[in-house]
This record gives sequence, structure tokens and C-alpha cells, in this order.
Amino acid sequence: MLDSARFDVIGPTKPIQVMVGEDVDLPCHLSPNISAENMELRWYRNKISPAVYVYQKEKDQEREQIKEYQGRTTFVRDNITEGNVAVTIHNVRVSDDGQYRCFFKDDQIYEEAIIELKVASLGSDPHIHMEAYGDEGILLECTSAGWYPVPQVLWRNLKGEMLPLLSVSQTPNGDGLITVKASVVIRDHSVGSVSCSIRNPLLNLEKVVRISIPGRFFSRLSPWMMSVAVILTALGLLTIGAIFFIWKLQRNNREKENKSVNKEKFQEELRWEKAQLHAVDITLDPDTAHPYLLLYEGLKSFRLEDTPQKLPDKPERFDSWPCVLGREGFTSGKHYWEVEVGDRTDWAIGVCKENVVKKGFDPMTPENGFWAVELYGNGYWALTPLRTPLPLKGPPCYIGVFLDYESGHISFYDITNASHIYTFPQASFSGTLRPFFCLWSCGKKPLTICPIFSGPDEVTVIANAPVLSKESLVTPTSEGATPGDADTLQRSNSKLFPIQSNNGAPDH
Repeated sequence: MLDSARFDVIGPTKPIQVMVGEDVDLPCHLSPNISAENMELRWYRNKISPAVYVYQKEKDQEREQIKEYQGRTTFVRDNITEGNVAVTIHNVRVSDDGQYRCFFKDDQIYEEAIIELKVASLGSDPHIHMEAYGDEGILLECTSAGWYPVPQVLWRNLKGEMLPLLSVSQTPNGDGLITVKASVVIRDHSVGSVSCSIRNPLLNLEKVVRISIPGRFFSRLSPWMMSVAVILTALGLLTIGAIFFIWKLQRNNREKENKSVNKEKFQEELRWEKAQLHAVDITLDPDTAHPYLLLYEGLKSFRLEDTPQKLPDKPERFDSWPCVLGREGFTSGKHYWEVEVGDRTDWAIGVCKENVVKKGFDPMTPENGFWAVELYGNGYWALTPLRTPLPLKGPPCYIGVFLDYESGHISFYDITNASHIYTFPQASFSGTLRPFFCLWSCGKKPLTICPIFSGPDEVTVIANAPVLSKESLVTPTSEGATPGDADTLQRSNSKLFPIQSNNGAPDH
């Protein structure tokens, strides 16, 4: 009989490639094209039973199926009478990667073919974390999750030259997908910008993130580094004596203080630069605006008028403090925005809980759900219960607000000189937080929410060269800006201010 004749099982000649989460067919066919309808068919891996899939006596044999494949396979038998069949694996996992065998048996005659399945995953867009490294440079750590197989990581400068890695790790999670971290130390102030590329060797695709490094970061470090070198040289030449010994101790103490101050300032600048990566587009919520506040310019600016507007008395509207909230609410993540205060002399800016009391004159303190800074009576204050004075070098025209929900921090920055103003003590946030704005006196000069700007990170997916690209995923660009501009880290149009005090200011 023809059905009992000798046959061969033919599988794919090349490995089958599939992305994690997709479906894949593992096809096999008989040569010659005889019917396999009455045969025993198996797709298995290391041992013939239990198997990935078993067809016998013209139906599925679920009892012989490996547990992890139960409910994840479909037998494709449309052309079984021609000996052409396949098994579909649904929602492919990393664990599905490897070799399979399709086995055909007719009475005592059996043959099999080998199928190679290559599973791949392109990880998340890389993120760069930046911090000071000792006294001599900046540490950059590139992180991305969800890769398979193990990716290749390279750091390069503007010339395309590879930078030596300080450390690299590839850690699989419970699903077998790999999180990669690779760090470098930058000591050259002229480096300009660097890129981190993470490449999937199977897909021949890579994701690249670029970041610019302002030279002023290095200039913050180099002056005291030079002074330390001079002092150490001088100390080496001092003669042993009581007077010089005391002088030496005093000088060293002063240097340690200067080092601590300089490094703290440097770290604050890095935190501000990193905050800018989380810029969000803020608009004012007219339903919350006090009747004396006039909102205009696309709900981006407002001023305090001397006559009220006729507005519906809504529960969410402020009726005593001349305040307004942003439309955007945050329940997680990091968010940054800037406000142009110009030369106005009385305002409050910050973050508050969505459900703060808006009727009456409850104090604006963290206990009541407000975290804000203000300018009032020629003084800058943080609105803490006892009002914390904020000494500033000069009046800022723009203020940056940074909310880190998970860490419980709200920070304020003077954008004019890239300096830190104040960070509220760590809190445990719950519920929705919203941007908060207030004006204490009338005038034509408004407070204006600044347009968002493009962050320094630009992510590109490259296939074989510059083929498949995925543009910047950090923030949208402002008008006139170009996505992926490597210099967007150095932004000049921004400013910041504080709130609260205990001398001559009202209890907001």
C-alpha cells in the first residue's frame, strides 16, 4: 500500500525567527506527498513524550502534552491529506527558543525532521542616568530592559570612537528577558555628547540614545581640583612646627568644606538637568480658577484682575485664595515644568493634592496638601508650617518645578543660574497631585507656563545601518526646536521661585 511505503519528513531548511509575544508555525511535510491523516504525529523537544503537541488516532492527545504548551498550540491540518501540516505556538516566550523535532509514524515506519526556532526581543528604549563620579568626572549609566538574546552594548563619542566601559551587566528576569546596564566615566570636558547603543545580534537591530554633556559641569569641578593640587604641594613643603601644623589642619578643614559645597552644588545641577528629561505640557484648569483670575493665551497665562468674572460656583473652584490648578494630574512618575514669573513681586507656585480645600483660607502647608514656594514682601519662602526663608542670589525670572512621585520629593530650581532653590522633606504621596499657581496682587504682568522643550535623550532604532528609526521618546519639542537636538540640554529660557516665610508674610 502507498500509505505504508517509505517516506521522508521535510522541515524548514533555515532557522525560524520569531519575536517574543508573537505566534509562530512549525511546519513539516512528507515526501512523497502522501496522506498523514491516519499517522501518529509529534512535535517534541528533548524527549518524545511528553511532547509539545501530539496528534494520534485523528485527534489531539492533550494528556501527552507538556504543561507549558497546554492551551498555547494549534494543529494546522488543512493539507494533511497531502502530508503537509504544522503546529502553531501562540504567544511565544523566551523559553520556546531552541530545537524542535517533528515526528511522523505510520505503523512501524517513522521519520523525523529538525526545526530550529530563534526567539528574539528588542528591548525598551535606553535611558541614561547621570551623576558625579568622585572629584574628576561624570558617571553615565545606560539601562534598558526586555532584550533577548544577550545584547551587545557600546558607548561612543561624537567621532564614533568606542569608550571603555566601567562596568556592564546583563541580568535575566523571571521571563528570561534581559536587563542590560553599562556605565562609563567621562572626564574630558570637550566630549560634547556621547551615545549608548544596545544591539540585538539576532535581529541586527540596535537602539541608540544620545546625551549632550555641558562643559560647565566640568568647570564646576576643575577650579577646586586645581586649588587642591596647589595646596597639597604647599603642604608638602611646610616645615614641621606647631604653627604650620595648626595652619595645615585649618586649611584642610576649609578645603573639605569647599569640596562639600562644590560637590553638593554640582549634584544639584545634575539633578536639575535630569529633571528636564521629564518635561510635561501643563495647561490651566478654568474650572478651578478663582473668579478674579483671568486665564488666556491658550490657558497658559493668567493675571489677577480687580473685578470678578461671572463664573459658575463649582466645588473645585477656589473662592478665597486667588489660585488656579493645572489640568494635568499625576499619580506616579517624574514630572517637570517651568513657569515664567518675570519681575512680578508676589506669587506662589508648586504642587497640591487634587482634593485640597478650595473654600476658605486654610493655610497652604504640606499638612493641608500644598507644597509650594512664594515671593511675598520682598522675600522668598518655602510654605512649610513655620515658613522657611529662601536666600537667593538674585530674583529669578523663571522657576522649574520637579515632582518625583515615588520618591516623595518636590523640588524647585532657579533656571536663570541653574541653581537649586528648595526641596521639601520627603513625603508619602497618595492620590492625584496637580500643578498649583497663585497671584497675590493685581497687575497686567502675568504668570506664564513655559512651553515644554526637547530633552537631551534621542532614541534611534537602527537596522543594519540607518534604516529603521524611532525618534525621541523623552518629551515633545517646543516651537522652533528640532527633535533629537544634541544641545537641548543647555536651555536658557527658564526660571524659578520659592514660597513661605515667617516674617511679614500672610499665612497662606
